[in-house]
Amino acid sequence: NNVKAGEGAGMARTKEKAVQVQAAMALFDHVIESSKEGVRKPDPRIYGLACERLGVKPQHAVFLDDLGINLKPARELGMTTIKVISEQQAISDLSQVLGIDF
Repeated sequence: NNVKAGEGAGMARTKEKAVQVQAAMALFDHVIESSKEGVRKPDPRIYGLACERLGVKPQHAVFLDDLGINLKPARELGMTTIKVISEQQAISDLSQVLGIDF
């Protein structure tokens, strides 16, 4: 999902929240923001863009989302998809897909 860092309309409402958002975003190698890219889920182009930036084929990607409408196009591109219902379920399903114990 699109998360803006900073303060102001549509952004974090406090400086502390802005700092937290920036810290979370810094944990990732790539952040694709729909507002900057001009495309958003469930448009298949956003999934292709993510794979391109990561340098992976869709068949080697796992996409997690809580909305089925966002999972369908990812699955059609060849991604493995996981519908998130709860944190524990998502971790368990991802562990199974990757063959890694978390």
